[in-house]
Order: sequence, then C-alpha cells, then structure tokens
Amino acid sequence: MSILEVAREAGVSVATVSRVFNVPDKVAPATREHVEHIARTLGYLPNASARTLRTQRSRVLGVVLPTLTNPVFAECLEGIAQAAVAGGYAISPFTTDYRLDQEDRAVNLLLAGNVDGMILVVSNPATSTALQRLAEVGLPYVLAYNHHPDHPCVSVNSELAVADVVTHLATLGHRRIAMVSGLLSASDRAQQRCRGYARGMEQAGLRAQPVLQVPFVAAAPEVLGEALNSQDRPTALVCSNDLLAIRSIRAAHLAGLAVPRDLSVVGFDGIALGQDLTPQLSTVVQPNADIGRRSVELLAQAVASGNPLGPDMGLTLAHQFRAGESCAPPASSLVPPLT
Repeated sequence: MSILEVAREAGVSVATVSRVFNVPDKVAPATREHVEHIARTLGYLPNASARTLRTQRSRVLGVVLPTLTNPVFAECLEGIAQAAVAGGYAISPFTTDYRLDQEDRAVNLLLAGNVDGMILVVSNPATSTALQRLAEVGLPYVLAYNHHPDHPCVSVNSELAVADVVTHLATLGHRRIAMVSGLLSASDRAQQRCRGYARGMEQAGLRAQPVLQVPFVAAAPEVLGEALNSQDRPTALVCSNDLLAIRSIRAAHLAGLAVPRDLSVVGFDGIALGQDLTPQLSTVVQPNADIGRRSVELLAQAVASGNPLGPDMGLTLAHQFRAGESCAPPASSLVPPLT
C-alpha cells in the first residue's frame, strides 16, 4: 500500500496526504479526518513507521493521555518525562479528550512519527481499535491506569481500593452510601471503581444505589442536586475521582449540607489540590508519578529487547487511603436502624 494509492482513493494530492501525516496542523480538519479514514481503511502505514519496524530507533516515546486538565495525568506525565530523560528518550505527548476517534488519530500520528513505543491511557482496552493497530504493527506499548488481563498495564487495584473505602464508611456507621462517577462508557477506570463500590456494599450487607453518572465535572452540582435534597439522601458519597469529589462538596454546600457533618465525601486519585481544601479531602491516593516512571521503565526494556510486552509483565502498584477531613461518622439522626 503506497501513499499514491491513499491519495487516489481520497481524491487529494500526494502532497496533501504527506502533510496529513507530517504536519497535520497545516491541513483543514475535514480533509485531515477524511485522509486518515481512507488510510486506516486501506491499511496504509506511513514510511516512518515502516522504518521503525525495520529496527531504526528514534529514541522517542509516544504518550497518549485523556487530558492534562486533570492533575492526575499531569503528574503521570511528569513521571514519564523524568524517566524518559533518565533513559535517554524524548517524549511526544497527545491528549484525546476521552474520544475514541482521537485515540485512533493519536496512535496513527505517533506511528507516522517513528516512535519506538507508546504509553497510553485508553477508554476501554477490550474494544480499543488503537490497541488493535499497535498489535498489528508489533510496536511495544504499556497501558497506564487501565487494567486488563490481555494487555501490559501499570495501575493500582481500583476495585479493591473502592471496596475498602465502602467498608471504611460502613464501619463508621453509614448505611446510605452512593457512588458518583463520570460516564462509565468513557472510562474503564470508572467501571472498575463502580465494581468496587458494588462489591463493598455487598460485603457490608448494604443495598447498592444506582451510580450517579456525571457527564462532565462541572455538571456535578446539577446532577447531585436532586439526590442530596431527597428525604432519604445518602449520608456518604464515594467519587470515582478527586475532581468529582471537589465538585460534590460544592453540591453539598448548595444543598445546605455541611461536609462532613451532614455528608461524607471520599475521592480517588490523591491530587495535591485536595489537601488545600477546607475540609481536606479524604481520598484514595494513587502514585501518579510512579505510574508514569514505571511505565517508561517497562517500555524501555521492551524496546531494548525488540519484543512487545506480554500482559503478565504489567505492574499493580500500592495505593493508600488519606483520611483527610471530609469523612466522618454520620449524624445519629441520619442513620436508619439495621433490619
């Protein structure tokens, strides 16, 4: 498959196809997406990636993250950058805004850029066409934060961590515990944490509530308003990330509730901002920079050996619970009797 065939099928010039893969910002978005779609359909692999597969090394690692507006991924990127420099690599980072088409585009552009390997956070490893593409070309990769038995991953055990949080809340006396999450379709991390919530509630002999899904962080006060103003409102919220937890505290304030007197709120991630709040955020702490560093170390080993990483080479790192100040026993008047 040649660049000429892609140009012919897309109805554009060879120069336009070349710009799409080498200087994409110089091409109109509609044209760029059209050419990328044709290239994927035809199975076209740009020459730079073909050279990589013939063992030329660029000493560049591709990095694909959902966003840098969440400090979790910014901290992870810092760890990646530090480890890459220490290992003699540069990095080429992309963000996807949690969009599947942007995951595919980032992988294709990084392949065209002759990277030696990739570190990625994808929405769902089980169905990711971006990962299928990497498997096809045999490029080494590591998944950060994702957790899947068929892929090499560096993460914490999110399911266990949230189950432990629910157990802690139940031990404090909470019975009406709710889960607040981003859209489950956009993140397997959210799915893992919701499974942990269900597991923890079952172990505590409590009935799990429907997950309160928030389409984007800023919408949390609106989504939570009805639940927090109901007569049988939850006395504790477990949030799938710290940014949602922070917005949940805001939602509690708008509903006239004090945290933690009237409502306990627990986050997940351990971002530094949580320690600057009043009350300080109770949260599960992930070693975000270490996740980045260990991902680079694994990937560098694979690049040096010339072999992709197997799923059994992944790492599960330790998490910690930071008690903070946003979690406390419920007021006695809010606790229903056990039946």
